[in-house]
Amino acid sequence: MKIGVLISVVVGVLAASVMMMAFLNNASPYVTIAEAKTSTANGLHVIGDLDKTTLFTDLAKSEVRFTMTDANGGRMDVIYDGPAPSNMGEATQVVAIGGMKDGVFHARQLNLKCPSKYEGKEKE
Repeated sequence: MKIGVLISVVVGVLAASVMMMAFLNNASPYVTIAEAKTSTANGLHVIGDLDKTTLFTDLAKSEVRFTMTDANGGRMDVIYDGPAPSNMGEATQVVAIGGMKDGVFHARQLNLKCPSKYEGKEKE
């Protein structure tokens, strides 16, 4: 077997392995608040309603704190290290990506669902 073919096969296998690892690290299931509270994983996607009365932004620490709830009656405190997204005040639902630590969900990323100004109004 030629050395060039062998090197090509090895490089191809390594590249495929790296792509699979990247995919598996980023492919994270959506879980409920109850499941998130019992999990030790760090790449969880938790979707819930934003309790706007608990929303607090600490500009000095560049930190956002809030509580989210889900349809199953679960409540969870969330800390996001970073500046508050610009449309955080209009958000109705949040997808927090991260993991639990000391009873609080530490999000490394927030995806917000806001009511759209482009949605049509219901006909009376």
